Formats: sequence, structure tokens, C-alpha cells
Amino acid sequence: MSNRDSLLLYKLFLILKYLRKRRIAWVSLIAVTLCTAMVLIVISVMGGWLRMFRESFHAVAGDVIVRNHSLRGFPYYQEMINRIEKLPDVEAAAPIIKAYGLVNIINGASDGVQVIGLPIDKIAQINEFPKSLYRQYQQLIDEADDKTNGLTSDQRAKLRARAAEQAKHPSFDLPLKCEDYKEVLPKSTNDVCKYPGLIAGAGVLRIHKDQQGNIIGRGPQLYRYWIKLTVLPLEKGEKLSSTLPPAETFWVVDDSRTKVWQYDNNTVYVPFKNLQKDLDMMGTPSDPTDPARTSEIHVKIKPGANLITVRDEVQKTIDQVMADHDETVTMFPPEAETWEQVNSLWLGAIEKEKLLVTFLFGIISIVAIFLIFCIFYMIVMEKTKDIGILKAVGATSSGVAGIFLGYGLTIGIVGGLLGLGAGYGIVHNINYLHEQMGRLLHVQIWDPEVYAFDTIPNTMNTHEVIVIVSIAVIASVIGALVPAIRAARLNPVESLRWE
Repeated sequence: MSNRDSLLLYKLFLILKYLRKRRIAWVSLIAVTLCTAMVLIVISVMGGWLRMFRESFHAVAGDVIVRNHSLRGFPYYQEMINRIEKLPDVEAAAPIIKAYGLVNIINGASDGVQVIGLPIDKIAQINEFPKSLYRQYQQLIDEADDKTNGLTSDQRAKLRARAAEQAKHPSFDLPLKCEDYKEVLPKSTNDVCKYPGLIAGAGVLRIHKDQQGNIIGRGPQLYRYWIKLTVLPLEKGEKLSSTLPPAETFWVVDDSRTKVWQYDNNTVYVPFKNLQKDLDMMGTPSDPTDPARTSEIHVKIKPGANLITVRDEVQKTIDQVMADHDETVTMFPPEAETWEQVNSLWLGAIEKEKLLVTFLFGIISIVAIFLIFCIFYMIVMEKTKDIGILKAVGATSSGVAGIFLGYGLTIGIVGGLLGLGAGYGIVHNINYLHEQMGRLLHVQIWDPEVYAFDTIPNTMNTHEVIVIVSIAVIASVIGALVPAIRAARLNPVESLRWE
């Protein structure tokens, strides 16, 4: 065995000896472990929360959205849709109207809501809104799951796939028989069976979750609810009309839970043509100067297509349509935006929260560096005899420094891995731990009504894990750097003399 190999083995021996015998070094090891676990847990939960918000916002919108920031909307939308759907990277496009109104549920208290007009037969081609419906999606999936007892995995998969396919064709059709509706409004002089259907956000119908995440307020009685909806119309400009139209009566046909608070708590969905008529946006077919209008066009792009490229192509298309009709709009021209641009206010706020919280916990974690520095400096001062002996038998200054840097590296690696294990265990069992805290301590940190989601995010990003553990190792080496330099500069004669 060469002298170099012998010295390396001796370095490893000293590192392990210090790690086992010097109990004070365990404090730095625990500090690295706790800091690593703490940052991993925080960044995983915040990152998961951001990911869930992104998925929820994207699920209720097209990939590209055309809008003009005007309540009056913009004309020639059907011609725009026809041309947009001919673009090579576009799957489908559909118009959507957004307005505001008042609802009165079975003569209860009135409340202000956002009203969205949907072409329900086409919306499944654009986004995942149908998956937010209970009666026309989730209930079908639940019923399929109830029938899977005794079936093979393939049979269960086929049954769920059939239910999911059926759920891709939602409608505003009334779910009950005509006689059932007449029983609800027996004194009505109108034909109650011809009232149109309406889908309400879960919060509008007071459907909510308890502290354990269980749904409260949902049941078959909801489909016997009638809602009077008054839409706030506009005059030809942007001014609200001085006279409100008569309220239109709808039957509740389903409830929607998109998991986006802004939609679930104050939005109702009605047939596109109904809302277009109520807002006087249907235009006059015989008058070319009064075309039909819509608020937005949502576009679904093909898998693998570049979102920005498609957005620019859509913008060129709508500009061309407007130019073909000599339509010059200076204040509110229709613009194509990606779904991320449309929701940038909310997504940006959550991204900043994640960055801020991670930064604050990162600052707190710097204490581990100073802790390692203090502990290692104490060890260097106590081990001057060992350092003197090493230098007396031929160890170089860089070799002595390498012992303490290796010591710091070992603490960083071991502490980082232990922190990763602790963080992984907590993150992947965080919902169970939260549930036990609620039962034993009566503490509820994650309120489903506040945070919009039933469960706490419990996934870890591999890239973030690698970065955080690497930083823990580097921080440990940095903390040991100054003591290592101090040890390397010790004079062997002076070290032995003081011992």
C-alpha cells in the first residue's frame, strides 16, 4: 500500500472517529437534517399547491383565449372560429360569453354572480369543464366504481372508460320528468317543463366541505331547485342599461366544482344562445352593421404544438377577419392570449408566495452554516495535538485541511440524506398527519374551503430535491472551510508544544 493510500485511509479513520466520538458534531448533523427536511417540505407543499392551481385554471379555459376586455364583446366570432379551426395546430374553438347578474334560488336571498354562456355540446373539445360536473361526470364514475366488485382490472378499466366517455357529452337537458317539475311549481301559469337548464357553481348552491373534506349540501333535491336569473344588460356602448330585463327562470341540472374558488363560489353556467339573447348580442341577420357578438373565443391546440406560435397565428387570423370587414377598433380590439397570460394575476401571486416562503426558510437554514463553523472551530482548537502529529509525520497543509473539509462533506451528505428521508416521509404522509392533528389536537391548518383543494399537495419535484440536498452538502463544506484553513496553518512544533 502506498503512502498516499495510507494517508487517505487515515483521513477516513479520523473523520469517522470524530463523527462517532465527538457528540457535539451530532448537533451540526441534526441541524443539516432539520434544515434540509424543512425546506423540502415547504417547497414541496408550495410547489404542489402552485401546480394544482395551474391545472385547475387550465382545466376551465382553452389553451389560447381571444378577448377584447369589453362587456359588449366583439363581432364576427363565427367567421373567426371557422378560420381558426383550419389552422394546422388547432383542434377546436368555441365562443363563450361572460356577464354578470343576480340569482334568486327558490325565493331565497339574492346574490350577485358571474354568468357564463357555454356551447355545452362543444365545450368538452376545448377544456375539462365537463369533469367538474357532479351528476354528469363524477356520479357516473362513482357508480362505475360501485359496480367493480368482483371484476377484473381490465373490466374495471373498461367500465370507468365508458363512464368517462359518456361524461364527455354534457348538456343542459332537464334530468327529471315533467311531472316532477310541475309538483315543485304547481301554481305556475307557465309551462315549467320548458324552463331551460342551468349549471351552478357548488358554492352558489351552498355545497361545501367540512373539516375532514366531506361534501355537505349535495343531494338529489338540488335538481328540484329553480333559480331566477337576472342578467345585467348593456346599452350599445359600455353603459349599463337603466332598465333590467325580467328575470328568467331556470332549473338546476347539475353543480360544478372546478376547484377554482372564483368560479365555484359565484358562477352559474347557462346555454350560450340564452345568454346571447338576454344581452342583446345576437345581432340582426338582416342588418350587416349589427352582427352577433361574443365575449371570448377559447381555442384548443393539438398536442405538441407550440403555444406561443399558435397564439400568434390566431392573432393574425382575427386581425384579418376584422380587416376584411373594415372593422377598426381602437380601444378594445380582440386580442389572443395564452391561458397563462389570462390567469397571470393569480398564478403570479402564488409563484411569488412560493419564492418568498422558500427564501425566508432558506435564510433560516443559513444558521446551519454558522453552527457547523462554530463546532468545527472548537474541534480544531481541541485537536491541535492530532494536527501537530499529522504534520510531524509528513502530512501537508492541504492534507490536513482535507480532513476537516471531508468531515464537513460527510456531515453534509449524511445530514442531507437524512433530511431527504425525513422530508419524503412527512410530505407523502402529510394528509394523514394533518388528519391525526385534527383528531388529537383539534388543530386544522389546511382548510379545504380556504385553500380550494381537498388534500395537501404531497408530491416532491426530483429537480428541486437534487438542488436542495446539493445546497445542504455545499453549505456544510462552506461551514467547515474556515476551520479547515485554520487547521492547515497550524505549525506542528507550536501545536505539540502547547499540548
